[in-house]
Amino acid sequence: MLTHKNKVLIIGPFPDPITGLSISNAVLLRGLSANGQHVDFINTEHATNVSSELGKFSFSKLNFLFFYCKIYKILKNDIIYMTPGQTFFGVMKYLPFVLTAKLFKRKSLFHLHGNSVKDVYASLKGLKSKLYSSTIKCFDESIVLSQSLKVNMQPFFKDADIHVEHNFIQEDIAISLSELESKKDYKEIKLIFISNLLPEKGINNLIDALLKLQSLDINFKIKIAGNIPVNNTNISDKIAQLKSGEYLGVVSGEKKRDLLLWGNVFCLPTQLEEGQPISILEAMTYGHFILATRTPGISDIIHDKNGALLENYDVASIMKQLQLLTLNQVEQKGIFNSRFANNRFTEASYVERISNLLSTNA
Repeated sequence: MLTHKNKVLIIGPFPDPITGLSISNAVLLRGLSANGQHVDFINTEHATNVSSELGKFSFSKLNFLFFYCKIYKILKNDIIYMTPGQTFFGVMKYLPFVLTAKLFKRKSLFHLHGNSVKDVYASLKGLKSKLYSSTIKCFDESIVLSQSLKVNMQPFFKDADIHVEHNFIQEDIAISLSELESKKDYKEIKLIFISNLLPEKGINNLIDALLKLQSLDINFKIKIAGNIPVNNTNISDKIAQLKSGEYLGVVSGEKKRDLLLWGNVFCLPTQLEEGQPISILEAMTYGHFILATRTPGISDIIHDKNGALLENYDVASIMKQLQLLTLNQVEQKGIFNSRFANNRFTEASYVERISNLLSTNA
């Protein structure tokens, strides 16, 4: 564990808006503080709403320059934990932070929440490629969310300096196995979607698939929760066309617990190179069959025993997989997930594991 004399600085996005990454940073900040650790942070989030404009330059994004005013905090701390983005600009905006840490001999860690670094690096040429690589190599160590995601960091770090630490579910929605088994219902198939309603997360294709099935008189109950970004507001009209569909807005705490208890099939037909979505771990803990796109991070935890992986995230593929669902397999794989995940992905264990990594060679 970290000793109390070690001072930690977390640099990355914090809520709002709510994303898996911003939640992770907030949980780590709260957990270290609760353990008596001296911890501070620099919030690099400049947006107030979720959008699909990842990696695209805009002058509004120059707002992050304000956060360099807080770079002096690096000098007041011993360990600098950072969660950069994966695009060229997402990495480059952390260059002043990591250079300052290196100059003043502060230990720095790059915690990757995703699976796109390898693809971004392969796509860059010339100076941009060298800048991207050099920036990441300035960090002392890195963390990824699952074993197959290590490939993203292997061009930049020795294998011993790439650590694997899985994600967590939030403490305020944790549930005991006995409570879950007494309340969970597998009498009918009930779908849920919990994520920001970005087209890239697959929500549009999922709704289109359900609407096509509805036209064939095949209806599924579904409840959808998450923030609607400004570039996808028409999704509300599509959801309204579903006879058995309901949009709940952003949920947390008891409302999120209730939703996770209600459903038994979690859908995430994402188009993104996901890391290890917190929402999937939550759904597993609550006894859901998992229907998600095959990506390295997701396929590390989802397989034939606990769900189904989409090879393609298009409407036809989603329709086909939904039609293959049976109550028996949903119940069997849901129960498998709850027994596997219960107490495995706790918030406390996540904070302890990251704390242990931060303390190494500090």
